[in-house]
Amino acid sequence: MESVMQDNSALHEYTKIVQVEAIQTFLQQQTEGSTIALPEGVRVADLEQYLENRRRYRGTMSTNLISEFVEYVKGTVDGYNEFPVENFPCFINPQAMRAIAFFNLGDVDNPGHGDHQAKLSLLKTEAFQELLKINGDRFDQRQMAEWLEDWVDHIEAITEDGTILPLNTAVASIRRITIGTNAEATSEEQTFSSRRSAMAEVEAKHKDQLPAFLKFTCEPYQGLQERTFTVRLSLITGEKPQISARIVRLETAQEEMAKELEEKLRSGFEDSEVRTFVGEFDHR
Repeated sequence: MESVMQDNSALHEYTKIVQVEAIQTFLQQQTEGSTIALPEGVRVADLEQYLENRRRYRGTMSTNLISEFVEYVKGTVDGYNEFPVENFPCFINPQAMRAIAFFNLGDVDNPGHGDHQAKLSLLKTEAFQELLKINGDRFDQRQMAEWLEDWVDHIEAITEDGTILPLNTAVASIRRITIGTNAEATSEEQTFSSRRSAMAEVEAKHKDQLPAFLKFTCEPYQGLQERTFTVRLSLITGEKPQISARIVRLETAQEEMAKELEEKLRSGFEDSEVRTFVGEFDHR
């Protein structure tokens, strides 16, 4: 019985050796000796780190600037001969304002690893971030006045009838807003009525001095053209006056900025082997 067990153990060890040798031979043929199969669970180890040079060039370049992205991609594509392909894909995600270009993705007939890439991700400018922060929010007089003063270089104030207000006049009028209450009002209905009346008086009194719209001009993303956004200001009733701010047709502006990114990349790669696509590609 012991002899049979020894024979089985020897056969098992011999089988492992044969398997390892077979894998070794295969890896030698496929990887030019840069990987090796180890007997411990037949684990495959990559020896590239010990070679003088990498087997192939790969890596990821990342930038927030359109010009740098286009220059790097075009410069890398020129003379790239790892794959016999005529075009290099660049996928654009306009909603996220980003893009990715692949240099060794290859094609259906000559698929590559897709691990040599360039990535573009646009950043919102500080001015545009501040503009988005106030969208849909409410502010007291001091907060709105200080915000206008902070961004005076980007703002033009306009009244309801289209008159342009000097910004210092607009700020002063916002600081001076007061809502009176009727001291004789005794019921909730009368109090509500008096407040409504006081609000109407405020709106009538300040109609020509209060800004109804702001024109906010800034470069929204690095590399995109300067754009003017219209902000609607509204006076809100209550114990204390508040001012709400809303960007007019923000979704339309976002669509236009996304289109501008597409056009800039397509024109940038116009005379190169790079082909642009709107969408994303999963290269797993």
